[in-house]
Amino acid sequence: MRELPLLIPILFMAFISLGLAEPKTIAMGTAFAVSMVLGVYHGSRIEWEDRGLGIDEKYITWAFWVAVGIIILQMLILRDVPLIHPAIRTSLNPRLTALTYFLGVPSSVYLFLRGKRYALIYPFTVALYAYRTPVLVGLIALGAAYYEGMKREGRLKLWHLGAAIGVIIVLGLGITLLRGEAIESLWTRVQSSTSVLDIIVWRAGWSGHYHGYLQWAGIKSYLLGGYSPRGLVAKFLYVRTGVTITPTLLGGMYLDFGVFAVIEGFLLGLYYGVIEGAENPITRALYYSTLAYGIVGVETGILDLPVYLLFALGAYIVIRGWKLRRQS
Repeated sequence: MRELPLLIPILFMAFISLGLAEPKTIAMGTAFAVSMVLGVYHGSRIEWEDRGLGIDEKYITWAFWVAVGIIILQMLILRDVPLIHPAIRTSLNPRLTALTYFLGVPSSVYLFLRGKRYALIYPFTVALYAYRTPVLVGLIALGAAYYEGMKREGRLKLWHLGAAIGVIIVLGLGITLLRGEAIESLWTRVQSSTSVLDIIVWRAGWSGHYHGYLQWAGIKSYLLGGYSPRGLVAKFLYVRTGVTITPTLLGGMYLDFGVFAVIEGFLLGLYYGVIEGAENPITRALYYSTLAYGIVGVETGILDLPVYLLFALGAYIVIRGWKLRRQS
C-alpha cells in the first residue's frame, strides 16, 4: 500500500506550489521529493521479519491513559482550558506536553488496531491544548490505520474517506476559530512558510548553515533547554528572540546540510518504504504514527524529540528484522 508514504512528497510539492515558491525552491523541492519517492521504492523491496517490540498490551493501555491523564492534569494545574483561552498555551509544561504526544499517538493507534474504540478519544482530548498539529497527527494516524484496515478486508467505501477527511477539516477549522484566528490565516500560513523556505534556500548556501546543529537542537532543547529548532530558524531569519518559525519538511534539513538534504529525503523515504510492510500491531502503530508526523511535517518539519523517538523505535524494529532475515 505504497500510496500512503507517497502522500508526503506529493503534499510537499503541492504545499510549496500553492505557496508560490521561487523557481530555485521549486527545483530543490522537486529533487527532495524525487529522492523520497526513490527511497520509498527501494525500501519496499527490502525483506525483513517484523517481530515488534514484545511489549505486553497492558503497558500500552497504561501509556494511553497516562497520556490522557497528563492532559487533564495540565488543565487542573492551569485551572483553565487553552482551547477556550488560547493565550494560556504558553503556560503548558513543554516536557509533559511532549510526553503526551510520545505516549498518546502510538498507544491510541495500537489500541484502535486491536479493536478498542475508546482510543478515538485521544485526538479530541489533546485538542484541549489548542494546538492543531497534535490533533491532526492523531486523526491522520488513526485514519490511516482505519483506511488500510478496511482496504485489507476489501470493505473500503468512498464515504469512509469522505467522512474521515470531513472530521479532520471540521476539527482543524474549529480549533482555528476557537483560537480567535480567521480562516484566511491558514492560507497566509502556507504562503509565509513557503516564503521562509525561499529565504532558507537562497541564503543558507549549498552546504547548509547549521551543519546538523538545528536538528540536534530538537533533542537538546527538550533535555537541556536553549534554542529549539524553530527558534534557530527564527534566529537565522533575524527575527526577535522568543519567536519560533516552521521551516517546512525540507527547510530544517536544508538549513543543516544544504543540497545534501536530498540524502535525508531518501533515507526518510527508505524508512517509510520498509516499515509500510509491517504486520505486528506495535510496528504498525509506529508506522501510522510516524506517517502522520511526516504528513503534518510537510509544513511544520520533523524537528521534535518525541517524533525522533518514534522514528528511532520504528527504525530499530526494521533494522533488527532485516538482520534476522539475513541470518535465516
